[in-house]
Amino acid sequence: MPQGQMGPRLLSYIAVLAGEYHLSVRKIQRLLKDTYGVHFSVGAISEAQGKVSSMLTPTHQALHQRVKQADVVHADETSHHRNGENRTRWFWLAVTGQAVFQAIRSSRSQQDAQFLLGADTSSIVISDRCPSYNWLPAQRHQFCWAHIVRNLQQMADYAGKGLTAKIGQRLTLLSKAVFRVQHRFEEHEINEERWRRRMQSLRKRLNHWLAQGLAVPASRYAGRCKSILGQEAGLWVFLNHPGLSLTNNEAERRLRGTVILRKISFGTTSDRGDKFRARVLSIIETCKVQELSPLATLHGLISAAMAKQHAPEVFNLTV
Repeated sequence: MPQGQMGPRLLSYIAVLAGEYHLSVRKIQRLLKDTYGVHFSVGAISEAQGKVSSMLTPTHQALHQRVKQADVVHADETSHHRNGENRTRWFWLAVTGQAVFQAIRSSRSQQDAQFLLGADTSSIVISDRCPSYNWLPAQRHQFCWAHIVRNLQQMADYAGKGLTAKIGQRLTLLSKAVFRVQHRFEEHEINEERWRRRMQSLRKRLNHWLAQGLAVPASRYAGRCKSILGQEAGLWVFLNHPGLSLTNNEAERRLRGTVILRKISFGTTSDRGDKFRARVLSIIETCKVQELSPLATLHGLISAAMAKQHAPEVFNLTV
């Protein structure tokens, strides 16, 4: 006999409407009525999402294990709001070449970063310069150069002009040159020896101008130069790992759906809502990475759960 009013196809459809198409519960309610002529209460749809969340638990945990065991991990986080709460929660994300894991945590602390990556991780982690990741060894923590360029561009655009803007402009030009040399190497226009020689030259000049930036009149930017200079090793991890990405764009790309959902579908209202959002977005983003159909993948997982079978290895993961 069927379990409840909703079967696996409808449950997976509701999950995709929320996670892939960023619809709120009320919009899903109206769409189901307009498209199929069926009416479910807001509570029934919310309960259905909670059921889906429970069914996705084994696969969500397997994605987390795969991420923690990866050689290279992109990590990022963004704010998350639960309606009725004054404090901010955080949506954490880690992505590898084949898996995406997301989780909502109560803070943006070092402990949360260790939960995401594993406290004993041996992965090379690419992230922004958020202090939550400062526990990582410098030789395995690559900072995102896109963030560095944006920070230095703000210095170059400083309204006060003078020394601050001048040094900011030099630093911006040098940091953009890092990308140009890297792209030429990746496109085989220069060999590895030439690539290393040019990168070492750029490193030396960047350090020189960062040191000059310690004396700029604007204390905000002097402090920024000091901070970057103090973590200088994190800028150049890629020199010991040719092929490593210079940016954290992969994590930001996979986090975009989370940001859109937050903006147009409001926050969650409960722990159940937090778990559903994190789990369904983890599945959907992994489907995108592996070029799979989110609807078909969710249908397979939900069908197996409703039949009381083990979760299928839809992502070639050990569940």
